Amino acid sequence: MNIQDSLYTKLHTKLQGRRAGVISALLIVLALIPAALGAAELRTVDSEEFFSRYEQARAEGVGTVLDVRTPGEFDRGRAPEALNLDFYDAAFRQSLEALDREEPYFIYCNSGNRSGRALRMMKDMGFQEVYDLSGGWSRNREALREMGE
Repeated sequence: MNIQDSLYTKLHTKLQGRRAGVISALLIVLALIPAALGAAELRTVDSEEFFSRYEQARAEGVGTVLDVRTPGEFDRGRAPEALNLDFYDAAFRQSLEALDREEPYFIYCNSGNRSGRALRMMKDMGFQEVYDLSGGWSRNREALREMGE
């Protein structure tokens, strides 16, 4: 190996190392972009977080509570400001499509099964902020009844 080849090898190795560093830095930046842009937040949360986030949204003049139980369940008790969108209704997806995807939503059903499925649907439809109440009406009845008072 002559001197020219040796210099080329050293320079090439140094550039490869720098390139790897630049690529790593770019990957880190790309990973942080969604958080910086206000990435979607759709998840099942415990009652403390659900009601805390609802109060925050309400203070900002936004937020909608969706009860995805049947009309019969809804009539037997509900959160005062809740809208009833029956998960089992054939027009349920169509009802979701009419909603503003940028608005925060607070959803519950009786146990968490239907609202969890609704959460996945809303995620697939591009909603940005949806909180599903873990345990639903059956575990949070009293707190839901007092919601918004």
